[in-house]
Amino acid sequence: MRHIDCHEERIHSCGKIQSFGYLFVFDRYEQCIAASENTEQRWLCSASSLIGKNIDELLYFLLPKYNTLFQHFRDEIADPVFYRFVEKVDLDGSDYYVSIYRHAEKLYLEIEQSNGFDLKQTKLYYYAKHLEREDSDVWKSLTQLIREIIQFDRVMIYRFKEDKSGQVIAESISHNLDPLLGYRYPEFDIPQQARALYKAFLARHTADTESIVSPLVQSTEEEIDLTRCSVRALSPIHLQYLRNAKVRASASFSIIVDGELWGLVACQNVLPKHVDLAQRHACTFLTQYAVNYYLAVCRKQETQYIELTSQLEAELKEKLWLNNDLLATFNKFAHRLMNKLAADGMWIGNHKEQLSFGHVPAEQHIAAIHKLLDVQQENVFATHEFTYTEGLQTSEPLFPGVIKANLVPDSSWTLLFFRKEHRIEEVWAGKPEKIIQYDPVSNQKFPSPRTSFEAWKQINQGTSIKWEQREIQFIERIVLLVQQVLAKKAGEIQRLNEELVNANNTLDTYSYTLTHDLKNPLSAIRLSAQMIQMKSDLSEAFLKRCSTNILDAAQLMAEMMDKMHEEFASSNAVLLKPYLIDPTAHILSIVETAKQEHNVHHLHFELGEVYPVLAERTLLFQLFLNLIGNAIKYSGKEQQPRVNVYSRIDNSHISYFIEDNGIGMDLKDNSDIFEIFRRMPNSTGYEGSGVGLSIVKRIVNRLNATIAVESEVGQGTLFRVDFVRHQ
Repeated sequence: MRHIDCHEERIHSCGKIQSFGYLFVFDRYEQCIAASENTEQRWLCSASSLIGKNIDELLYFLLPKYNTLFQHFRDEIADPVFYRFVEKVDLDGSDYYVSIYRHAEKLYLEIEQSNGFDLKQTKLYYYAKHLEREDSDVWKSLTQLIREIIQFDRVMIYRFKEDKSGQVIAESISHNLDPLLGYRYPEFDIPQQARALYKAFLARHTADTESIVSPLVQSTEEEIDLTRCSVRALSPIHLQYLRNAKVRASASFSIIVDGELWGLVACQNVLPKHVDLAQRHACTFLTQYAVNYYLAVCRKQETQYIELTSQLEAELKEKLWLNNDLLATFNKFAHRLMNKLAADGMWIGNHKEQLSFGHVPAEQHIAAIHKLLDVQQENVFATHEFTYTEGLQTSEPLFPGVIKANLVPDSSWTLLFFRKEHRIEEVWAGKPEKIIQYDPVSNQKFPSPRTSFEAWKQINQGTSIKWEQREIQFIERIVLLVQQVLAKKAGEIQRLNEELVNANNTLDTYSYTLTHDLKNPLSAIRLSAQMIQMKSDLSEAFLKRCSTNILDAAQLMAEMMDKMHEEFASSNAVLLKPYLIDPTAHILSIVETAKQEHNVHHLHFELGEVYPVLAERTLLFQLFLNLIGNAIKYSGKEQQPRVNVYSRIDNSHISYFIEDNGIGMDLKDNSDIFEIFRRMPNSTGYEGSGVGLSIVKRIVNRLNATIAVESEVGQGTLFRVDFVRHQ
């Protein structure tokens, strides 16, 4: 025995036509392959005699007075915007609508009766303004307008819910009918394939549930797809459903929101009534207009909500920046957050500390909620039907509405919002149960239309008011905000730590710079003083030269200490005022002093061509002091120590070269020779602390220059410093 479900009924290919219309179907070659049987009543010829005729030939036969009217219908139906060609004609004193359209590689010709409805353009403008009234509900207004147009006893807005059941959310009725506002209808009242048809074709109606339907006479046994057919008959199951509801005529107009079937304008009339094509078009237009206005209102409300919540987010962000204490910050914003979410309570905390506000579950229940929700991987999880029963007393309130937000990744910091149970009495239009009947003739079971639509009530419990999507998104933004602020704070702390390390390193560098670089002028002073002490009969010229050396060295020491003080005081790069300097005198003075200091009296020193460079005097002296001093020191133990200093010039740079034949360096391990306190393994036995080259690197950076080195162990070293010619 086979069980036929509602969704298996092929309602789009039922092969039957309502009594107020006629249908002709043509193949891709525009030859008639099907005609409704009732054609014989109107044109006194059998439907089978029309099979095989071309559409132009058939139009001439059916509507001879309007032969020229249909000459250009192919141009209109080729345009996707005007896919249906419609004209109003007169047949023996009665008005009819003629429709021609393409669907599923076939051509359709419909002829249906008109009831004389005529919609004036001024009326349409009035209807549109009526829908836009701010003091009314757009859906309620739509029911009033459609009822005015089609004159039905009941017009209601039927909205689909997430569980695919439906509910009446607006209604306009005759005074003698009982209201159905708020009534629920089960999902199986409108099966799946019916919903697909509502989405594909926006208007459907039946003029009389008791009228005789006409079958299609076809040249083949193939099923004719009547998805877009306005005169298609309803399925027997749905007709019986309407009869059980004591309805003789019905109409429906699809409400499509963002491409999905959002609901229906469902219309019912106690007595038979035909809704003609012009009325259906007007109702379809107004329904879509109402959808557009509804979406505009929703988006305006959404924008307003975002503006209000954005202000709260900005204030919360500011407080989080100023206060490291999450609990203290959320303590100040708890009630405003709860208000934005329409939450009854809020909880924030971790394993060690927590705070709660408003109405929240007992502490042991919150622990159970944490345990049950720990499996959720999302940063934000929301439900309106959460259940927790362990240790729950019957007198305690339920909180099935829960939002759980993980505030800080990889931590126990959690934010919870609660909504209490919201018990409501739901009223159903009849008990929502599917009744299956048995047909002994076909040996099949099939769903029977419900016979009772009397109010059936049930208490909906164990759930809260559902969280709106915008509320969930608001909490998602709060979580992201907290994480961004904490991450940025962590970055700031790391940056400050790095700056502190740099400051300490800089302080070390300053101290070592002073002790390192002041040795040279001090040596000059010491040597001049020793020479004065050692000789008794000194000439005026010799005394003048020694005193000049002492004064120059003292002046240089003063300038170096001033420069170090400026850098240390500002903890930043001092703004330099470079000018052209000829370093010849500096270089010669450094060479003489270094020879004395390192006892390299047999040094062969060669000074090549020297070009002035754009630099600051003290820093340039320190740069050459370290590079030339090192060259003399590390070549001093050679049999023939040699140091060469020279410069070259090009369009953009002046390059200085300091070359020696000393002990050299091993650069293969990519070690940073400019790092402070770094000394080469082969420098043992030579005085030094590893500070000189770090000072060189710092000075080169300050002077906007670059430095490079070439060296091999035992083969000497070549330093190259490139100064920018123009700044």
